[in-house]
Amino acid sequence: MPSVRRAPQRGYTLAELLTTIGFVSILGALAMYGVARWLRHSKTSEAVGSVTTIAQGACAYYNSSDANQPAGTKIDMAKAMRHFPPTSRASVPANDDDVRGKRFQSAIGDWSTSPWIEVGFKLPTAQYYAYSFESSGSGPSAQAQAVAHGDLDGNGVKSTFRATAAPDDSFVATVGKQIEQIDPDE
Repeated sequence: MPSVRRAPQRGYTLAELLTTIGFVSILGALAMYGVARWLRHSKTSEAVGSVTTIAQGACAYYNSSDANQPAGTKIDMAKAMRHFPPTSRASVPANDDDVRGKRFQSAIGDWSTSPWIEVGFKLPTAQYYAYSFESSGSGPSAQAQAVAHGDLDGNGVKSTFRATAAPDDSFVATVGKQIEQIDPDE
């Protein structure tokens, strides 16, 4: 029987092995960075969307707040009495530690007080941020702002997002063009 000659098997050299490990390590680091960035972005989108919704609700409240004026009130006088909902007594959640590095599940009762009822806002899902609302003045000098702040990674540095609302010269309230962001990716 003739013998079959096999070619000697060749293994990987140390240089090839180290190159492959280095390449896989770089790809892994880039993937981890991408996932971390995506997670931060998904958390900040909650705050941007929520403060925008709160500010839009406050504008709708302001624009219709003259509807309850006494009969016979002149239109200009009624518009001069337009106002935003009152300032919130506490943020939801009331304690900042409840959103420090974790999510908070609010109860329906947390959103059943003023100004949340007036602006039509509530979060039925767990949240990364504490929300508050501030307002002042009436008529053309009225102002309002919706604020979200949270400590996403629990390191003591807070991310803050703020949407403002104010009336124009024709007494129509609108949301500010930009959301103020302080340390959004803390």
